[in-house]
Amino acid sequence: MAVNPYADRVNITKYIRCDGHWRFARIARRPSGNIHWDHVLINGLEEHHPEGKYFIEWREDGSRRRRSVGTVPAEILAEAQRQRAVLDAKNAGLALADGENKPATSQLLVTDAIARYLRDVKMNKSDSTFRHYKHTLELFKKSLTKATVPAINRDDIMDFQASLYKLGLSARTVKHKAIIVTSFLKTVGVRDLLGKGDWPTYTEEDPEIYAPEELKKFFAACTPNEYLLFQFFLHSGFRDGEVRHAHWTDIDFTHGTVKVKHKEATKSQGWSFDPKSRRTREVPLPDFLMDLLREAKKESKSKLVFPSKPHSKAPKARPGGKPSDEFLDYCKAIALRAGLNCGDCENAAGEICAVAPCCDQFYLHKFRATFATLHLQGGVDILTVSKWLGHKELKTTMRYLTAARGEDVRKKVNTGLLATSFAPARTKKPPTASRRHASVSKRGLHAVG
Repeated sequence: MAVNPYADRVNITKYIRCDGHWRFARIARRPSGNIHWDHVLINGLEEHHPEGKYFIEWREDGSRRRRSVGTVPAEILAEAQRQRAVLDAKNAGLALADGENKPATSQLLVTDAIARYLRDVKMNKSDSTFRHYKHTLELFKKSLTKATVPAINRDDIMDFQASLYKLGLSARTVKHKAIIVTSFLKTVGVRDLLGKGDWPTYTEEDPEIYAPEELKKFFAACTPNEYLLFQFFLHSGFRDGEVRHAHWTDIDFTHGTVKVKHKEATKSQGWSFDPKSRRTREVPLPDFLMDLLREAKKESKSKLVFPSKPHSKAPKARPGGKPSDEFLDYCKAIALRAGLNCGDCENAAGEICAVAPCCDQFYLHKFRATFATLHLQGGVDILTVSKWLGHKELKTTMRYLTAARGEDVRKKVNTGLLATSFAPARTKKPPTASRRHASVSKRGLHAVG
């Protein structure tokens, strides 16, 4: 049976509700000796109590002390180990500096390692990437039942993946989050935990694009402002965040291009923006769209090309607007008005997309995929398209080569050398009754002549 490393000095208890009042209870343990989280002992019997928070308790200077340590297992174990290190230091006669109640332990704690890693991510990656990494590592800590980094093994990563599946995440998302966790572990010297067969597998689907007929109906249902917004999505190939943060100064009206650039926060602008992978780029826009943008700029009162709408209760609070987060809602509402919804999708309220703006067939990234696919089909070389998209690797752009479809593609397939050289010869159709009658009549006329 495993030995509790905190039994002598630091105990872990839980504050639970029992028989109508709150009380502290001893934690329960599994037969292996490991903590059975959310289970406590009441009168010697194990009970399940998911409510409440965990505490660590110890005796110091003849008195019992307690401190709340939250609900995340890895953080609870880390705090218990830190407090034990404090007691060991005092018993050894080591003087702690003022305010120093968390001396270094002999092994790196998971919570400390994650905090340091996220500090570096925040300095070197975009805000959205930082938030994504932070959320993923928080999920990892919740699934973890160990306090120190060296104790982490393959089973912990597999348990993490299993916990993500329980949340309803797809295999692709689970793999992406597992990559983030293993990348973090590499920075602290923990490597090669997963074998080739341990990673989630999934079928890589071809990118979906909008058909020309869909786009015609979609744009016909747009208001003038919506028309400009989604033509910009389609012809720039920008990501959602890049459209949100597009400035008028990003547009070169002389050369007909638009740039993705870094934006610093200012007093009047409380937000900043970094392009994905910190890569700036420039994309050419068609003349008709440049003309529409020129006209829109004359009426604009914002630095942003597509600012948020004024707040109904305080229309003058932000006269220049701020980056909008409603573009997806606009897209789905237009698809509903245009009668393009499939009728099979359902939202959280149980409404189907035939009557509600919730069709999964219409989303913002699909404009980007359409941009890439149609440019490649139109003869633009893949290196240029990859640069326009801001892809770090060419293989990412190559996915859009698989989306070749449409009448032009079918015509090339049917008239190409492969089809004309090896297609089976077609046999002549037997004459119909009308054709036989015409043939007889013709022979009769010749005979009479």
